[in-house]
Amino acid sequence: MGIRPIDLFPPPVVGQRTSTVEMRRVDRRYVKVTGVRGGEGPLTLGHLAMLKWIREEKPYGRWAAAPLELPGGATVDDVVAALGVLVARHEGLRTLFTGEGEQLVQRVLQTCELPLDVYEHDDATAAALIEELFHRLRDGEFDLAEELPLRAAVAVRDGVLTTGAVVYSHVVVDLMSAELLGRQFTELAADPARRTVGPPLHQPLDQAAYERSPAGQRRLDTAVEYWGRHLRRLPQCTWATPRSEQPAAGATSGWLWSRAGALALPHITARIGASESMAVLAAICAVLARRTGLPRFPLPTLASNRTERRLRGYIGPLAADSLVPIDADAETYDEQVRRVGTAVLRAGRQAMVDDAKRVRIIDRIHYERGSWYGRDTTFNDASTFNDNAETSGPAGPAAGNPAPSTDPAEGAGNPGPSADPAEVRRALGESRVWWQDWPPISPLLAFRLMQKRGELVLGAIGHDRNRIPPAEIESLLRGIEQVLVAGAEGDFALSRIGELTGIEPMDRGDGWRLVDSSWVELAQAQRLLDETLDAAVKRVFAVPEDDGFRLVAYLVGGSVRTPRQAHAACVAAMPGRRTAMTPHRYVICADPPADPADPQAWARQPVLTAGDGR
Repeated sequence: MGIRPIDLFPPPVVGQRTSTVEMRRVDRRYVKVTGVRGGEGPLTLGHLAMLKWIREEKPYGRWAAAPLELPGGATVDDVVAALGVLVARHEGLRTLFTGEGEQLVQRVLQTCELPLDVYEHDDATAAALIEELFHRLRDGEFDLAEELPLRAAVAVRDGVLTTGAVVYSHVVVDLMSAELLGRQFTELAADPARRTVGPPLHQPLDQAAYERSPAGQRRLDTAVEYWGRHLRRLPQCTWATPRSEQPAAGATSGWLWSRAGALALPHITARIGASESMAVLAAICAVLARRTGLPRFPLPTLASNRTERRLRGYIGPLAADSLVPIDADAETYDEQVRRVGTAVLRAGRQAMVDDAKRVRIIDRIHYERGSWYGRDTTFNDASTFNDNAETSGPAGPAAGNPAPSTDPAEGAGNPGPSADPAEVRRALGESRVWWQDWPPISPLLAFRLMQKRGELVLGAIGHDRNRIPPAEIESLLRGIEQVLVAGAEGDFALSRIGELTGIEPMDRGDGWRLVDSSWVELAQAQRLLDETLDAAVKRVFAVPEDDGFRLVAYLVGGSVRTPRQAHAACVAAMPGRRTAMTPHRYVICADPPADPADPQAWARQPVLTAGDGR
């Protein structure tokens, strides 16, 4: 089926070489490429998003790496010929990115050469050979202004081709693109008659032109409106927990390997008619709602953005965050699956968005709400690819590509249940959780669904083991598994989640309030004032309202003279404060009361000026 994306797990130490395979470069071939056209034009939104992500976070996933699946009897000459057609067919693979800042352009080369290194190796497993090739291909960053955005190499033994690998820059290839390229490569390598460029395709230059057209602009504006509408009402942070008093200890990941989960899914999908991925996501949402105490929350999920016919074979970075608004107060699990599927479908239609406009509207909402949306809990689904490939075990393949979206209809028509519900429950005893350190991630908590067939493989990655310890990760994963097993036995009331999973709501203590749909730690709201404003006296209180609480700040002295000045300063200091929130009202007084800790006493003080500062 082409290249199998094996970037599932990063190596124990990112960038560290673990292979012991001995290889000697014996040749360098040059793949000569002639495309239908060259040209120059603006970057696509996908290009811009990937460049920003790589520049700001330097993620391990900036590489899209996969083995080349070689047909039986293929030679190095076949690989050279197949790569030549592949790069000629897809303009993104022969694109340089030149210029600076707003003058940055994509420059498609009509003719070019791709070097292909050939390595002789001693006896070794295929997995070890791939790991060694990946290490060599990742040696040094892509210079996208001077270098084609892909590298390839093959290994031979006694001159006979044994394996190959390719590494792409994520600036030009997302995981769906890598899968499509892999299928085409294998077809081209297997059959010389297929080695033609073929009919014109929708290319990145065409996509950039569409995005700037009136139709494209209308679609992008609708997407921005969608994001704004939901971010105005959803909690700023899903995983709102107290800050750890210990220093950050690094990310860690737990991976549930569950035959019970895989056996459960066909029972659920046969009953409901939804996809297996939606069944898993609904279980995640039910457990998150129970643990966080939030009936509604945002769950960013990568969308492939390939619903339109012209984009289904597109090679370029289209995958992007979709904002899925989770409504987790359904009465039953089956209803929750349906709600999640609908939410994912609607969110996916609005995932292609102008990031600059999205940032502007998020900044405006931050100012209006006094909150900070930080993309703290996410879900990615790569199982569609890995279920169709031979699966390696937990000690197998490495890395971390962004995954495509979860399609609510994916999996429809799958074979029915192969085991009775009693066998599903008995299989719980075989489940295990495998642990691995992880490179730094920006979300507090990230779920990754890697496989659904044979064994369910579901990961939970915490950005700091002192804030989200391994025991918490394992509890969440085991709870999700229990929900799926219960779902295999029939529909059930979500009020039973605690009974089924043993998961209890977070004990946040008395210093927390639900403010504007978000859990706010009053100590952190006070800390925001203490670290931001120079008032001689400053106190913030949570004042009851009909639907929760609002924050009111009282200030005396200092350089701040108006609520607008106070609010602007607090908003500027909010980024990174996931459990704080700016006050909804600022009251500036001439003098403090005798007891500054008494909100009633503050309410009786003479007021110089007051307002929301918005």
